[in-house]
Amino acid sequence: MKKSILFLAAIFMSIAFQLNAQKVLTESVTASIVEAKSQLANALSNPDMSDEQRIAIIKRSAVTLKEYCRPSAWPEGEIPLSVWMNGQHQQCEDEIVSLSDIVLKMTDTSLDQKMKLINTMQLEVIDNQIQMLIPGSTPIQLASDVVSSVFNINFAEGVTGGKRKDAKDLVDRFKKLAADGKLLENFKILLENHRKSLRLIDKDVIDLNSKIPKWETAYYNAADGAFCMEGFEGAVPNTAEKQQPTNSIVGEWRFGYKEIGYFHLTFKTNGEYVFDDKMNKDSESTTGT
Repeated sequence: MKKSILFLAAIFMSIAFQLNAQKVLTESVTASIVEAKSQLANALSNPDMSDEQRIAIIKRSAVTLKEYCRPSAWPEGEIPLSVWMNGQHQQCEDEIVSLSDIVLKMTDTSLDQKMKLINTMQLEVIDNQIQMLIPGSTPIQLASDVVSSVFNINFAEGVTGGKRKDAKDLVDRFKKLAADGKLLENFKILLENHRKSLRLIDKDVIDLNSKIPKWETAYYNAADGAFCMEGFEGAVPNTAEKQQPTNSIVGEWRFGYKEIGYFHLTFKTNGEYVFDDKMNKDSESTTGT
């Protein structure tokens, strides 16, 4: 009985010693792990990255995580770039439906009816978007650059007097085109431009869907070719890594349209950010925390 107790005590002390001796990742190692995850997230969300650069980052991230004995960081389900691309596709489809509805409402209508339709429109200029609402129709948001090129109106805040003035100028432009019998023609051009954009997005989606399996294979092949370094197996994560969520915003993000440019936001692991307005050539980078 006494031997059994001593034996169990020895096992318990051995386990306790192993737990107490468990390696804690250093801040520098944790920073490398966080950076690897951040770079992988960027590679799977940045549409402007070349395939060669993307695959190189994917492989490097996989190797880093494997060498430090971290679990796979490849996302389950759709990758961010695929989600973004599908969102672009859906948005373009919605805009086509709304524009088709507007064209239908304007077809075979008198000038008086067109003017009434224009007067019921609710127009707003929101940043670089034109928000258009016609009662009974789905709200539509269009890139101001696309609208300005079709309707020959210059949206430049500070020159035309601000966003409200921009919206009024657009309404006045609609009325002039209606009086000249060209409003329907212009909306048809805008509709056709969106149909062309949708065809291009379709090609991009097909191309992306063919590449994603190759990127995933490259990730797991790189991970399988690397080895977990001695001393890191079962290591306790540093507090900094524990606080780093798996859906971190760390990395480079952008929003906007291909036709007019993008806003870029870069979030760093230390909490700093950099904002670049790539839509306006004269703008300067903004930084903060």
